Amino acid sequence: MFVDVHTHDRNNDNQQVVKIVNFDFTDKIKDGDSNVLFSAGIHPWNVCQSVDFEIFDELFENKRFVAVGESGLDRAHPATFEKQREVFLKMVSLSEQIRKPLIIHAVRAYSDIISIKKEKRAAMPWIIHGFQGSPESAQQLVNHGMWLSFGEMLYRNESQAVKVLDAVPFGKMFLETDVSGRDIIGVYEKTAALTNRDVDFWEKMIFENYKGIFGYGKLEGQNANIGW
Repeated sequence: MFVDVHTHDRNNDNQQVVKIVNFDFTDKIKDGDSNVLFSAGIHPWNVCQSVDFEIFDELFENKRFVAVGESGLDRAHPATFEKQREVFLKMVSLSEQIRKPLIIHAVRAYSDIISIKKEKRAAMPWIIHGFQGSPESAQQLVNHGMWLSFGEMLYRNESQAVKVLDAVPFGKMFLETDVSGRDIIGVYEKTAALTNRDVDFWEKMIFENYKGIFGYGKLEGQNANIGW
């Protein structure tokens, strides 16, 4: 079973793929979402918009809701950084309160993320999605108990990607498609080529990581494979 830990593509017609679809506060559950797992949160680009928390309540009550986020910090948008931090702290508290993992968007903010994790003593798993930093940053995040998810970095900077993949323990890794439109199995194939390991290895390893954080099972009356 393949895992796409962070995507914006709601289509889930491949029963060999478990995907976690990102919803934000403007999204509502649709009839066609019956086979979709999802995360929900406030993206740092959207922190200045008004939030209808009744929509969040609807999302959180759904059994397919498996993670908070994406939320986080983005220093490429400095004008809103203090507001980003305020909202991110609320998302951290929510993650801890409802005991769901947190999927994090972080741009030029890894040290800030580490600082907040230490400050809040967060116990829930944190997944840095779309990691594109250095091997040193990767090691620091992992040393503070976080998981890293890889996608476009594997294609944009192969030499750096090889170094980073070598620096991250297998048990702390996920793969994703985000907004790329790529097929997740192709991302697995790219990872296999960069690490000189076969696709089966990564399929088994990342599925174990997924089970360790999200659990695994089937919804009653549904054919879709899900986690909770």
